[in-house]
Amino acid sequence: MDANRIRDIDFWRGAVLIVILVDHIPGNPLENLTPRNFGLSDSAEAFIFLSGLSIGLIYMPRARKYGLEPVAGGLLRRALKLYGVHIALTLAALLVFGAAYWISGVTDLIEAHGRSFVFGSPSSGLLGLALMSLQLGYFNILPLYVVLMLWAPVALAIARRDPMLALVVSAGLYAAARVFGLNLPNWPEAGGWFFNPIAWQLVFTLGLVAAVLWRDGPPRPTPWLVTLSLATVAGAALIVTNEGGLAPGLRDTATAHLDVAKQDLGLARLIHFIALAYLVATAPRLVRFIAPVIRGGFGNAVQSLGRNSLPVFAAGSLMSACGQAALAATSPHASAGIEQFGGLAYTVAAIAALFAVAHWIECRNAPTPSAGSAPAQPFSRVWRALRSSYSH
Repeated sequence: MDANRIRDIDFWRGAVLIVILVDHIPGNPLENLTPRNFGLSDSAEAFIFLSGLSIGLIYMPRARKYGLEPVAGGLLRRALKLYGVHIALTLAALLVFGAAYWISGVTDLIEAHGRSFVFGSPSSGLLGLALMSLQLGYFNILPLYVVLMLWAPVALAIARRDPMLALVVSAGLYAAARVFGLNLPNWPEAGGWFFNPIAWQLVFTLGLVAAVLWRDGPPRPTPWLVTLSLATVAGAALIVTNEGGLAPGLRDTATAHLDVAKQDLGLARLIHFIALAYLVATAPRLVRFIAPVIRGGFGNAVQSLGRNSLPVFAAGSLMSACGQAALAATSPHASAGIEQFGGLAYTVAAIAALFAVAHWIECRNAPTPSAGSAPAQPFSRVWRALRSSYSH
């Protein structure tokens, strides 16, 4: 595992964090430019895949060296930390929306996206939040991560024996979720989890297995796979954009016949993401085009977001809640133009704030060199970067 690959992973994770923030502030003009407007998958698949990739790169060597028991313990602690962050973020969001409702009187602030169960019946609503069986809209991905951290030791154990067997087991769970409607239940709201973990674990396992199989780097690109992936990505872009506006209604017609449901990881979404990930990982021209961006000053700043993914995600989630609340509270009194300008200005400021948060964290955690100390060796720098990429 070399330093360039660590930087690549951190860059993509940081880029996805920016996209998640933009997509979680509805109504701002920048959301029209995010990847979900040009394909069948979106930032959720990328973030979960990168999480599986990181787990495989970091924990598989530890599992082989020390055994699965300490690895499982570390992942359990990670799950508990994610649970704590999820509860804290959800409660903070409820305070934001409650305050905005108190100021504006806009009832949607306390009724939309599952919030009515908390404000209308606090006892059952708060219990549902604690059980993760009630998840607010835009605050429902960390519960999936909690389950994935519990699944990770199982996936690592199988992949250590045979990576392809891990994929077969994961695909079997996905098929069972789709065929038999398996999901974790919601309560007090009816239905199942928005991100069905029994289905979405497949994306995570794909990342984990890719880390095991591609420990020394991705394989040489296979021409027919590159061609097929390009056709898949291009075809999806034509569908989603209505052929660039030349075929109005194409998206609605096509997606009505395609399996694109996000909750259960629709097969069309999955295929599109796999094709896109394969191109990013192996297509030589694309890699050569992206590499200077990743290695440049802007790329370094984006990598800092990825290195500190959990606190940056938490900050972005809180800022998106503030943005949603502000836009909802002011929408009855503002024209469409002013609302769009305000949404754009706030989103740009929030993105800048993400970089400020990451910079502050890295400055706070930067080691202070002692007098006469020897410069860090390359291996030490790589190990610290790899450890940092997961510890946050």
